[in-house]
Amino acid sequence: MTEQVRSVNAFIIALQEQNLLLPQSAAVEVVTQQVVREVPGAPAWMRGVFEWRQAQVPIVSLDTLLGVPPERQTRVNRFVVMHGVERHTGLEYYGLQVRGIPHPVHLTPGDLETESLREEDPPEVAARVRASGVLCIIPAFERIEGRLREVLERL
Repeated sequence: MTEQVRSVNAFIIALQEQNLLLPQSAAVEVVTQQVVREVPGAPAWMRGVFEWRQAQVPIVSLDTLLGVPPERQTRVNRFVVMHGVERHTGLEYYGLQVRGIPHPVHLTPGDLETESLREEDPPEVAARVRASGVLCIIPAFERIEGRLREVLERL
């Protein structure tokens, strides 16, 4: 009997100092050079909002959440528009600010190695893995969306 191997299509995307691993099913589109409107009173990790498909999409900087100082971050405006996992009203989509262009990969269990979380990792990092030999973080989508919802409700 043949054992069925599970696999997933994913993206490896460069952040400022690390790589991000996202399932392709979570990403809607990659957009660049959008006009970003700052949101007064928002925390530093919320870069603002931009208009996408006639909706205002909030932007999360994982680099800021990961502790990369603003002076070491590039000004590249590239965002991965994500489906909201939790489906909060008004937060169907949000953007993750990224540095690199998504690199598609097809991963099987043999392509993934679990790494230990670092002491300085914020709760928004669900896991660290090696995907096809590349060290990556996997975000805690529910945690990020929960924080975004809290901020948007306050503003």
